[in-house]
Amino acid sequence: MRELMRRLSFSDRVSDGSVGGGVPRGCVPVLVCDGGEEGERFVVRVEALRHPSFAALLEMAAQEFGYKQEGVLRVPCDVRHFKDVLAAASSPRSRN
Repeated sequence: MRELMRRLSFSDRVSDGSVGGGVPRGCVPVLVCDGGEEGERFVVRVEALRHPSFAALLEMAAQEFGYKQEGVLRVPCDVRHFKDVLAAASSPRSRN
């Protein structure tokens, strides 16, 4: 997982090919897609990816797309579920 986070947040700005696709340092672009080509794009702080609730999502992403994703991290799950995981990982209680 360290390798993936390092690769995805390596530069000050990461471009995923979209217009205005720059992502601030310390963040990772994430494309959440539940089966279709289209998905919803999020910008997630690297610290949130370290939260235990992200482990299952990252494992699903690795199984579906491999460990060597570059640019946008693709996560195959329901957008609502991803938002719930992101909220849990971003809550002040989860940082303690």
